[in-house]
Amino acid sequence: MTQGSTPARTTPAVSTPAAATPTKSGNTGHGAPDAHADERLGRWLMVAAMVISGTIGYFVLMSGQPALNVVFFRCLIGAASLCLWCAYRGYWRGLRLARWQIVNVTLGAITLVSNWFFLFSAYKLTSVGITTVVYNVQPFLLVMASAIITRERPSMATLGFLGLAFAGLVILAEPGGVHGAGYLLGVASALAAASLYAATTLFTKKLAGTLRPEIIAALHMVIGAVVFVWMADFGHLPGGPRQVGAIVTLGLFHTTFMYLLLYGAFQKASTSSLAVFGFVYPVVAVAVDFLAFGIVLHPTQWLGGVMILVAAGCYARGLGAAPVKKATKKASAA
Repeated sequence: MTQGSTPARTTPAVSTPAAATPTKSGNTGHGAPDAHADERLGRWLMVAAMVISGTIGYFVLMSGQPALNVVFFRCLIGAASLCLWCAYRGYWRGLRLARWQIVNVTLGAITLVSNWFFLFSAYKLTSVGITTVVYNVQPFLLVMASAIITRERPSMATLGFLGLAFAGLVILAEPGGVHGAGYLLGVASALAAASLYAATTLFTKKLAGTLRPEIIAALHMVIGAVVFVWMADFGHLPGGPRQVGAIVTLGLFHTTFMYLLLYGAFQKASTSSLAVFGFVYPVVAVAVDFLAFGIVLHPTQWLGGVMILVAAGCYARGLGAAPVKKATKKASAA
């Protein structure tokens, strides 16, 4: 589950919900026209989902709630609505989980909702835009984790993009600059969120093709609600209609509805389209910062942010993403 805030995909580019990409439906007899129509619809669904994802930070801040409460209520509302959707579609019928599936679903859920906690904390310590841009180093953290686990050495191009992204991260953070209290902690929290999301992707990738993405998302929300109910501060609940509305919107609109848009996009759009349009997310987040809070990035922060997004964009398009063959053979032999 996006975006730090969205479901985790198995492709290397966009921060999106915890689900494997479903396969496309069969040929209906009008292959080319149907394929083009599906691609167009998939792109629009992806753009809509990324625009929604880019506004998550605004509603988190408008809720006035501690990050732990926001995570709990988002999980609770998302769990109820996604479970009902799965029941309506008949996805629960005949469902049986093997032990290894239970382990991966549970670990994926814990890392996902923990990622949300750090992400929502970072919104308050830095800003929505900066947090979201830092979060886009996630694909490279996934590259590093995969290299350690599978012993596959990334290509020189991938290492170059990784270096560019982390150089941009340092420039964006401006460690020697004058910032408000907690700014660097906020950048670190965004980086922690990206790391946890990379872990979510690895756990969820193991479930690809074995469980429907809607089922995975629903189970993640149920487990997240059970875990965070013990951490939520029920002495500090939403007080006014604005706060309640923000929490309900995060649960229904930014979780259930957004996930369904993403699943539709995964089914219809090409991987390259998903990767490219995924970058609507940070652009919208930076725009929200400006329009809602009047926050404008400094020139050096712009430079760092552009470096991160360019590196992630090149990697998302598959430039240099293939591992070196020699390293692959060595890993296979081991």
